[in-house]
Amino acid sequence: MRTARAYAPSIVLVVDADALRSFGQVFDGVADAYDEARQGYPPELVDRALARGGLGAGARVLEVGCGTGKLTELLAARGLEVDALDPGTNMIAAARRRVVDAPNVTFHVGRFEDAELPAGAYAALFSATAFHWVEPSVGWRKAATVLAPGGLLALLVHHGVHDGRNADAHLEFRANLATYAPALAATLPPDRDLPEILAGAEGRSANVSEVWDWIMGERRGLAVPEAADLFDDVEVEVRVEDVERTMDELTAHIKTTSLYFAIDPDRRDAFIEDDRAIIERHGGSLQFCEGSFLMTALRRPA
Repeated sequence: MRTARAYAPSIVLVVDADALRSFGQVFDGVADAYDEARQGYPPELVDRALARGGLGAGARVLEVGCGTGKLTELLAARGLEVDALDPGTNMIAAARRRVVDAPNVTFHVGRFEDAELPAGAYAALFSATAFHWVEPSVGWRKAATVLAPGGLLALLVHHGVHDGRNADAHLEFRANLATYAPALAATLPPDRDLPEILAGAEGRSANVSEVWDWIMGERRGLAVPEAADLFDDVEVEVRVEDVERTMDELTAHIKTTSLYFAIDPDRRDAFIEDDRAIIERHGGSLQFCEGSFLMTALRRPA
């Protein structure tokens, strides 16, 4: 695990958890932009997850919220038999292009909560930057149901890591958000450095849903008590790297976030232009620290 060295001036949507989950369907309308703006996942974290689950070529796995296929591609390349599920037809079309109709990938259109999936059929369930869109009162139990006893749950997400740099720019981003969406700005969580994130995860390790809720910023209402009885051996690993992104790259990313879609449509262009002005004042690009987090847990025997 590398040491964090810079800070991401991240802007995160924080509203009522049920209202937030309603934005999970907006990304299909910007599938191509999403695919271009969003980064992939570190192969070494995928390999670490496979090692934890004792998975090799031919293992049957489920991917929840495959999006444009950036994780799907890595799973397929390792010879896994992948059932890839996503509610967005445009997202799945992009994922198909990415894996070039790999024979070991089967795509399914639908929400995880609604999909008819065989009980105990999967050696692992993977989800990358998607499981927070699943209704937690259904998702954790259903994840356990589709996994074989001892099966692997592996969730991945990218998250900014605080170390104090670019603090002025970050304050300006928050002020700009307060101008266009004051209710959202008032509920932004505090910034956290890597030791705080990992210590908080360790302290919640008795309940996998509490760990994931903490990593995601405790803003999405993901924790449910019953998850503590469904999974054991929760582990968190992170790969941290310094990233520099230009004004165009940063604003393109913002335009694929749920926060952007929560702003009044008539004010979105002005919001983006003001964000671009902030970046321009700070040299036209920003360097920050990004953590790629992997949480794994094992399905407890029934």
